[in-house]
Amino acid sequence: MRKVRPEELPALLEAGVKVVDVRPPDKRETPLPFPAEWIPLEKIQKGEHGLPRVPLLLICERGLLSQVAALYLEAEGYEAMSLEGGLKALTGGR
Repeated sequence: MRKVRPEELPALLEAGVKVVDVRPPDKRETPLPFPAEWIPLEKIQKGEHGLPRVPLLLICERGLLSQVAALYLEAEGYEAMSLEGGLKALTGGR
């Protein structure tokens, strides 16, 4: 599973990577600064996500849930990446 550094994010977004927010409902207070589809980790674990076979960038608050989600999706044959440090890395810890 590839970990994406925050400074790599603009190029990936421009290239059209599909962003997936895997945060649980109670952790979604911080809005994302870019469009994303919300699919909680539990749905990915159960294979109930319906994601297309395109490069995926998974995002969560600190980067841990997105790593788990990326591993599940890789096991299904997806190209999945995780944002290293999650949203905290993008917002400077706020």
